Formats: sequence, C-alpha cells, structure tokens
Amino acid sequence: MSYSSPSPLSLNEDVLIQHIAVPERLTLPRPVYFRTCLLLKGVLINEHQHPFVEFLYAREGGMRVEIEGQALIVPGFYGIWIPANVPHRVLTTSNVLLESLYIGSDSVVLNHDNCRVVVVSNFVREFIHHATKNVPEQYDSQGDDGMLVAVLSAQIQKLPDAGFSLPWPSSPTLMRVCRDIQEHPDEEHSIERWASTIGMSVRTFSRRFKKETGVAFSEWKKRMRLLESVIMLKNNRSVTQVALDLGYSGTASFSFAFRQMFGVPPTRY
Repeated sequence: MSYSSPSPLSLNEDVLIQHIAVPERLTLPRPVYFRTCLLLKGVLINEHQHPFVEFLYAREGGMRVEIEGQALIVPGFYGIWIPANVPHRVLTTSNVLLESLYIGSDSVVLNHDNCRVVVVSNFVREFIHHATKNVPEQYDSQGDDGMLVAVLSAQIQKLPDAGFSLPWPSSPTLMRVCRDIQEHPDEEHSIERWASTIGMSVRTFSRRFKKETGVAFSEWKKRMRLLESVIMLKNNRSVTQVALDLGYSGTASFSFAFRQMFGVPPTRY
C-alpha cells in the first residue's frame, strides 16, 4: 500500500492517506448484498465501479465521494445512490463503519442517472443495521429474509433528497476553482480574484459559473463551506472554532447558515 495525499480528495490535515483497492465483484449472490466493514480515518478506496447499483451509507463517520469529477460530502445520517457502472472513489474523513448495499439493477428503480445524496431516517438506519447483522449472504429470496430485504429495498428508494447536493461545473477551468475552494475553505475566494486568475471579467465569470452550476458563485462558496464544516465538527472541533476557521464573524451567523442548509444546529454534529 502507498501513502500519499491525493487531489482533490484530501483531509486538509496532517493525516496519511492509505490507498486500498476494492475486491472485484461482478455478480451478487442475491438481488441485495449487504457489505459492512470498518475503515479508519484517512483511507482512500481507489477508483472502481460496479455492474450494479450501490447505496453507499456509513452508520458511523463521514466520507467524501469523488464521482464524475465532483467531490461529494456524505456526513452521518446521509446516504448516496451510485448508479451501476459509474466510476467513483471514497475517502474517509473519520473512522467509518460502512453498512452499504449492493443492489441488482433489476431490483431497484432510480429516477435519476447520477449520484444523489439522501437523508437516512432513524427507522431505515436501524433497519439496515438489523439486516446487516441478521440476513445471510445466501438468504432465501422467497422466505422471511427475502420479504424483509424487499421491504428494506422499497424503504430506501423512498428516502428524501438531502436538498444540499452541490452542483459542480463541467469545464476544467471552473472545476479547478471549485476544487481550490474545497481544499481551502477558510480563504476569501473573491470573485474578483478568481476572474482575474483565469483571465475573465467578473461579469463573464459570474455568468459562466451560474450557467454551468445553476447557482451563483457566492452561493456555491457558502454551500461548500457549510459542507466542509460538517467534517470539521465530526472531527471534534468546536462550533466557535469552525465558525472562525471558515471566515464567519461569529457563531451566531454560522449557526444560522448551518441550520438553514441542514435543518439542525451545528451542535447536532
């Protein structure tokens, strides 16, 4: 195994990144396969893909998932749908207990062609944990275990969108800007500075950024900082420290923005 800090998936901390490969699995023993494992902080699961749908979920801890040029943050209480045959890699931002599901494409209906972050309810959270512990790999599809798995599969397909998925630009130039913001969320990242850096007028930069992402540059920065704040909070930084590290004037303004985006106060994390 090699130890280095990849880009753009990095922890912005003095932590060695441990690269691991996922054992190749081309078929599933049953329509739904439960995969559970404990990963330490700073583990990078190298890019891979599956010929089946994955519901990537951690019962404990948080992750960054890089997929299609985007780096998505998946904190606790959230899961991410990854369609079949889509390359992705995962970086753990804390110690992580994975309880993911591999699902045959014929056994799940996704109303989207790309990744989607969803809110995992307490009921589904405990349902997944029970199934992971008690349903055998070669479960009887027509028996009680098969019925339980079918109900669980139906429930996770109904989980609501998290509402804070962050759209990324498609052009390499603007992608570089966004990756720099993600890696250095504490810096100002003024639109004037970035427009000058990449040789555009502020107006052109603003118009192009919104065209590619659907949101204004200032809104994108705010969302990214708040997503990064979840990782900081999960790594035991105080609310005050996180607020100041991200450039907020105080905890009140940070807490207000956090609650607006996530629906809960930062102390929840």
